[in-house]
Amino acid sequence: MNSVWMADRRDSPYPPLAGTAEVDTVVIGGGITGVTTAMLLAGAGQSVVLLEAERIGASNTGGSTGNLYGTVSDGLAKVRDKWDADTARQVVTMRMQALELIEKTSARLSIDCGFARRPLYACVAGEDEQQLASLQDEHRALEEAGLAPSWVETVPGLPASALPPRAHAALRIEQQAQFNPFTYTQGLARALAEQGVRVHEHSAAVDVDAGQGRVKTAAGEVHARHIVFATHTPKGFNLVQAEMETYREYGIAGALGAGSTHAQSDPGQGRAPEAICWIRDRSRSIRSCRHGDRDHLVVVGEKHKTGHNAANTDYHERLREYAREHFGVAGFDYAWSAQQYKSADALPYIGHSAHRNVYIATGFGADGLTWGTVAANVIAELVQGRESPASELLTPKRFTPIKSAKVWAAENATVMKHLVGDRLSSAEQDRLSDVQRGQGRIVDLDGRKHAVYRSPADELTVLSPVCPHLKCHVAWNAAATSWDCPCHGSRFDVQGQVIEGPSLHPLERYELED
Repeated sequence: MNSVWMADRRDSPYPPLAGTAEVDTVVIGGGITGVTTAMLLAGAGQSVVLLEAERIGASNTGGSTGNLYGTVSDGLAKVRDKWDADTARQVVTMRMQALELIEKTSARLSIDCGFARRPLYACVAGEDEQQLASLQDEHRALEEAGLAPSWVETVPGLPASALPPRAHAALRIEQQAQFNPFTYTQGLARALAEQGVRVHEHSAAVDVDAGQGRVKTAAGEVHARHIVFATHTPKGFNLVQAEMETYREYGIAGALGAGSTHAQSDPGQGRAPEAICWIRDRSRSIRSCRHGDRDHLVVVGEKHKTGHNAANTDYHERLREYAREHFGVAGFDYAWSAQQYKSADALPYIGHSAHRNVYIATGFGADGLTWGTVAANVIAELVQGRESPASELLTPKRFTPIKSAKVWAAENATVMKHLVGDRLSSAEQDRLSDVQRGQGRIVDLDGRKHAVYRSPADELTVLSPVCPHLKCHVAWNAAATSWDCPCHGSRFDVQGQVIEGPSLHPLERYELED
């Protein structure tokens, strides 16, 4: 299940870590945050090792929208309301500077990532007065922050069926951007390797000793003065995990034009916006992209809390239905999903962790490409001993009980619910034969719960359903073919190996007796 950005992914050129390395900084995580951090530190003269658990740029970076913008997807008005107008302006400044860094870096390194300046549209498709009033408030917040929004009645490339034309139902922000995040991150890694930075794929961290400055993988270890967790959420236990909600969101892409199922009675049919387009009351993010010799429609949405999947719901198919109805797309070549960690107070957590030699970057929500680049700047400065207004604002050690109370209470109630309730609730099945091919289920065998997956080839894999991180029980995610934990978002493949999240260890494997 690949995103459209990873359609041309090639074999990995970076070997797993073997043996021992000693450097100034080890960066754990090869998404846009980690690779950009490594680039900035190497450029400052530091020796760096970059460790990636799977493929460079192929996790949440490769599963993103490819959109870059100065605002935030939950609305800049929320930042202003939780903090103040000055903080909202500071957020926009940081994020626009990050966008400019990506633009300049892709040009300097000649990375063919399709970077282009595009407008952003935020829209309301329906007649709900509360939604329309919220958009009006968002316009004010954007204006106060210096993004100069303007009202438009229509969005080029968006059919009237998706957005009926009318005044004050869509706003436009100029000079935002789009690119291919996978090829950009891959390009950065190539440049790092050419500079002598050691880049290692398939090198998941299995143990981190901050006091000793040591990171172990399955076949090697790194000793470093500084450790950077660019892993979307810190590995192991960290207090910020109690302040974040974790979500999955889904994406699909299909070719436009030839093969469209609708006649061109609607001028928007067969087209898609060459822009970032958010339809706020439909929870849809829409854009076009060029792949090969065809334009593709990209639709992202259907967000839900990780580990809380609606039974018998095909999230990708919901997005396909939307694309068929409004854009006439007949076939879909790509489907994917990605994880989001949403902070309690509308700002990410970037900077020193509990140990002064450990740095984290998390809580980006759905805005990780730009926040990840902001984080790289902030962390690179801190590693070199320089504080900044950004590091002071975004520090993970900030104490914001009033701003964070609602999310903190909800998330910790969720954890307690699953710690207790998962052990008392009934299993989904009580016989292995009830698990269909390609399906995962929680099965009660002799009074003990098991996480059971039956492959398309009819092979069973039986695991403990207990997440090693905080001992909640995992749930099956059919759309992503994974076991997902509702407590802090650890995810595991069908063999029980860690895909992402705070867990350092796999699910325990059971061998059933004949």
